[in-house]
Amino acid sequence: MQRVIFSLLIFLVSYTSFSQQKYVTEEEFNEKISWLEVHETHLYLKDVLRKVPGATNSTNNWLVDGILYTSSPPMLYASQIKYIEVVNNILQGNMCQCNLIVKTIVTEKELVSRKNILNRLNKNIVEEPKKKKKKKKKKKS
Repeated sequence: MQRVIFSLLIFLVSYTSFSQQKYVTEEEFNEKISWLEVHETHLYLKDVLRKVPGATNSTNNWLVDGILYTSSPPMLYASQIKYIEVVNNILQGNMCQCNLIVKTIVTEKELVSRKNILNRLNKNIVEEPKKKKKKKKKKKS
């Protein structure tokens, strides 16, 4: 009986200690990133994949939330996707055995990662206008 309680206690302590990561909610994601047009939100990811540079519909292996799909891509709506990474590195490709990494649940660190292609496709990026240089007036002598 003591072993069961002890193992349960260890499990709960380890579970709570590793759950310190804050996951991004739908509202936070939509505030930071919008990569889809209004009419594209209810399309499947494979139909919107043309927007992602480096990814094509012919990618054979997909890693979606840790599950490897080899024959066909999963039926995910494009609005569910929060992270897309195209694997170009041979070493990483051999490790995960995939061409495309897709995540539907991400942490804040993964959301702002350079590897997340959705950051490049983001339409919420506000470009600041360039400052105009003031012309110096010439003094008449």
